[in-house]
Amino acid sequence: MSKVYTQSLADGITIGLGYLPVAMAFGITAKPLLDLLSAGLMSALNFAGAGQFLTLQMLNNSSYIAIIIAVFILNSRMFIMSFKINYDLKHLDFFKRFLISMFVTDESFAVTSRYPEERKTFIDYFVTLFISYVFWIVFTVVGYLTGEVMSDTLVVASGIALYALFIALLMPSVRDYKNLVVAGLGMGMHFLFKEIGLASGIAIVLAMLGAAWIGLFLDLKDKNWRSVS
Repeated sequence: MSKVYTQSLADGITIGLGYLPVAMAFGITAKPLLDLLSAGLMSALNFAGAGQFLTLQMLNNSSYIAIIIAVFILNSRMFIMSFKINYDLKHLDFFKRFLISMFVTDESFAVTSRYPEERKTFIDYFVTLFISYVFWIVFTVVGYLTGEVMSDTLVVASGIALYALFIALLMPSVRDYKNLVVAGLGMGMHFLFKEIGLASGIAIVLAMLGAAWIGLFLDLKDKNWRSVS
């Protein structure tokens, strides 16, 4: 096996092993709500851990439109990551760049963004991303099936994976005070909307949009202050 395949395979397996506990937790959490085929298809077609957990949370008390909007907003960061990867691979044809962009996640982006110029090839990126994608699907199914043999306590405990995943996504950003303020206001707005009786899905979408607008305002204000000073 060539060095290119070996390095890319190693990167993909490393990312995949990181997915293992979260993918299994998703499979366990999905079991009371979805059949095996639906859970497997969600991982295969969505491939977005936070978005999939959010879907499960909203499934029983939100409309499909609210779920689509909330997941779209949550996963919108993938546009930026895909734009960056498309720029790095601009020497490839459109179909190859499009194919690679379908498998981008936070973790795979963090790994591939550090690739040197000689590794910015279709094979390097595709092998790394596709291997991690296979891990996610396989361990979703494993989690779904092994949930039957696990104790009720372990199954219930797997529900914290949602919150752990959201915290993992949030923590790198809150080093900046603006992001910390936006996160706090988003949580506060969601709590307020729920308290006044709005449906869970609508409350999540409104809190996301409100927090995003406040973040944009703070960012523009900060840039204007810097330009003046």
